[in-house]
Amino acid sequence: MASSFINAGAALPVGDSASANVYTCPANTKAVIHACMISNLNPSGTSKGTIKITTDGGTTFRHVIKDGEVPPNDTLQMDKPLNLEAGDIIRIYGDVAVSYTHLTLPTKRIV
Repeated sequence: MASSFINAGAALPVGDSASANVYTCPANTKAVIHACMISNLNPSGTSKGTIKITTDGGTTFRHVIKDGEVPPNDTLQMDKPLNLEAGDIIRIYGDVAVSYTHLTLPTKRIV
C-alpha cells in the first residue's frame, strides 16, 4: 500500500455548512488525521472551534470537539488520530467571522 503525507490548512470558516468541509477522503483511499490544531491569532479575544467527522461515507456528522475555546494567541490541539474511510469528511468551523482563527491538519493518506 502506498502512502503519502499532506498538510491541510485554511482560515477557519464560520458556521456548520459544506463550506466548512476541510477534507474529504478520496475514493479507494483511507486517511489518518494525526492532529487537529485550531489557532487563535487574535491578541485580545477568545475564539471557539468545532470539529466534526462522518463515519459513514459522508452522510452523518459526529462531534469530536464542540465549541472548544481557544484563548487569545493560543492553539487548541486535538492530538488523537481520526481514521477516515473513502468519502468521509472532516468539518471544522468557528464562531466568529475574523481572519485570526486558522486550522492545520497533518494527514497520512493510504491508497
